[in-house]
Amino acid sequence: MEFGDDKMLYLRDTWKESNMICDVTPLNPSSNGVWPSPNFTDPNINIHFWDHAFPHLQLIFLVISFLWQFLHFFLRRLGMIRFTSHMLTGVLLSKSFINENTAARRFFASEDYKEIVFSLVSACSYMMFWFLMGVKMDMGLIRTSGRKAITIGLSSVLLSILVCSVIFVGNLKDVGNKRSDNTLSSLEAVVVYSIQCLSSFPVVGNLLFELRLQNSELGRLAISAAVISDFSTSVLSSSLIFMKELKDEQTRLGSMFIGDVIAGNRPLMRAAVAVLFVCVAIYVFRPLMFYIIRKTPSGRPVRPIYLAIIIVMVSGSAILANWCKQSIFMGPFILGLAVPHGPPLGSAIVQKFESAIFGTFLPFFVASSSSEIDIWALLNWNALNGIIYIMVTSFVVKFILTTLPALFYGMPMEDCFAISLIMSFKGIFELGAYALAFQRGSVRPETFTVACLYITLNSAIVPPILRYLYDPSRMYAGYEKRNVQHLKPNSELRILSCIYRTDDISPMINLLEAICPSREAPVAAYVLHLLELVGQANPIFISHKLQTCKTEETSFSNNVVLSFEKFHKDLFGSVFVSTFTAVSMPDTMHGDVCMLALNNTTSLILLPFHQTWSADGSALISDSNMIRNLNQSVLQVAPCSVGIFVYRSSHGRRNINDTVLNMSSYKVCMIFIGGRDDREAVTLATRMSRDPRINLTVVRMTTVDDKEKEISEWDKMLDDEHLREMKSNASVDVFYTEKAILDATETPGVMKSLASEFDMIVVGRGKGRKSVYTDGLEEWSEFKELGVIGDLLTSHDINSQASVLVIQQQQLMI
Repeated sequence: MEFGDDKMLYLRDTWKESNMICDVTPLNPSSNGVWPSPNFTDPNINIHFWDHAFPHLQLIFLVISFLWQFLHFFLRRLGMIRFTSHMLTGVLLSKSFINENTAARRFFASEDYKEIVFSLVSACSYMMFWFLMGVKMDMGLIRTSGRKAITIGLSSVLLSILVCSVIFVGNLKDVGNKRSDNTLSSLEAVVVYSIQCLSSFPVVGNLLFELRLQNSELGRLAISAAVISDFSTSVLSSSLIFMKELKDEQTRLGSMFIGDVIAGNRPLMRAAVAVLFVCVAIYVFRPLMFYIIRKTPSGRPVRPIYLAIIIVMVSGSAILANWCKQSIFMGPFILGLAVPHGPPLGSAIVQKFESAIFGTFLPFFVASSSSEIDIWALLNWNALNGIIYIMVTSFVVKFILTTLPALFYGMPMEDCFAISLIMSFKGIFELGAYALAFQRGSVRPETFTVACLYITLNSAIVPPILRYLYDPSRMYAGYEKRNVQHLKPNSELRILSCIYRTDDISPMINLLEAICPSREAPVAAYVLHLLELVGQANPIFISHKLQTCKTEETSFSNNVVLSFEKFHKDLFGSVFVSTFTAVSMPDTMHGDVCMLALNNTTSLILLPFHQTWSADGSALISDSNMIRNLNQSVLQVAPCSVGIFVYRSSHGRRNINDTVLNMSSYKVCMIFIGGRDDREAVTLATRMSRDPRINLTVVRMTTVDDKEKEISEWDKMLDDEHLREMKSNASVDVFYTEKAILDATETPGVMKSLASEFDMIVVGRGKGRKSVYTDGLEEWSEFKELGVIGDLLTSHDINSQASVLVIQQQQLMI
């Protein structure tokens, strides 16, 4: 069957000389194995296993997965993201490198019935991608977005389209006048301008996740702006498609045609069905999702039958969207928006399908969509300069119209350029739009090739530039002294207490009470409950005092809120508590911690240790590498001092309040070696000693031969002066003693003897400190974030029952 060039221009099949499809009936998509049985006499049965659809598809999956993983292994070191590797894989498997009528080309671009299977799998991959992004997306951002995000979102898309339209009309005399295959048509110019001016939430969200910027201030602004732009462009594109259908079918609203419009397959009927589908998704499908959540017991997974029904409905929505002349992703995307994001339902859907979709099926979609790229066809194409002019013009217009609103709202120039690059980034949405336009004949193969190459170049250049332009940790740099040591006497101590697990609540309250809050020297406690982001794309920050955001995740913080509210009431007038919840990715949680500490000018951040022990302290019950990495990240970029609290309950005494019942004291020891971290630690310990229930002992390590000390004279002078002030302070009762040792070999023994005598031990981290007391012990440290002494006190060899508080003083940048 042959198609001439005078039939339907630009359709994929018309660019081939001929299409001959020969099928074997009935179809058998599955093979009989790698080694067919010799008992079969029918030669059609004993064909090679790769001639069947499913084995053939599996081999293509394997080749694509290997190629993009291989490329990403090298490209990620240059700051590029995974999508660039996907696009390069598609380019390598396209016509540019695999010639027509070769075995390799027939393998990757089959023209028999298997092409239908490949196209179906590719469409399903794209459909599921949009459904998952809809599940992750929080439409509440549209209501809560500020004027800055709304202005940037609308200007970046709608104003860009308007300005590009004016430019296109001004250059209309140069476009589309010649009816030649080598000139650029007006339709192609409009399609390219429109797609280039769009900003898609999935594309922006995926870029921010790859760069780990979604939790930064710029990332939150970009996500809000992308949601606004995505919503506005979806409404605009749907309206334009409807108007185009009205024009194409020449439907009139006269009385004699109304019956035909309603009864027939007309645009008004399709539009009505689309509106009805949106209403069903909001008022029927979404309440059903909440019903599923209510039927799921707390802490139990969602039943698989519910997930299967949802996926069937997603497939049906894609078919309905295609019937309504919309893109197939619109139906699944709307259903995804109707699914409540986060646990338990949104998280279950994301956890079940995300790995397969993003790791296997999405690269297959990108590679299959890029299969028609032919770089060599551009060599003799006269319209190449015109299409490059359109793409460059649209990029410049979009970049400028995103930068200007950001400058208007007073953003720094580097941040303005960064937000403009984020909104100008091109990804899978633009690739899918160009592929759809190519299949429907709106753009020619050369235009499609240039568009794909532009998307590949854009995705390769923008991420490294963003990494260079915007470093979220630079805003936490300390240029002012925010630590405990330099606080004025009896001034308010602001502390940020982090909660990872419910087991951290009681120890953290115990520690805050041990710091001795009083009316004369109050404590302002900012409590941050950190939750891992699962089942949604945008991070959430909740202030429980202001109730700025109400989501399903607030129920997970009820224990935290109630416990610290009781702590506030018990010490009314001495403690002021503000509770927050942050839902974000583990790799970016430290941004929430540091940002909250910076905004509230805290002097100390308290972090729970990543390990927890049983009630008697004998058995390790949890060990989280995620929490450990988070603590290490906070230590690196914190805008104030940081304390890591290793909690172990003593036998017969669980917290400081029980000392009254036991008629005993809470014994605290501060081990002083020297350095700024130790000076910070002894300052905090001295504040603890104001509480009459606490008995503080300061142990200073000394050596028999002072010449062996490797501490600078300046640090030694500061240490002596600080300890002298502590001993002369009449408002505190501190027992001061010194321990003399020969070298580091005696240090573990001293630590073991002290650990058995006290309930809590306070030490300085001493990062980079050279001392005769720790010389050689650094190599044996298991937890570098605790320092040498802190690691010794938590090691299994000492088997201590005492809690340990490790302090690192604020790292100033000047």
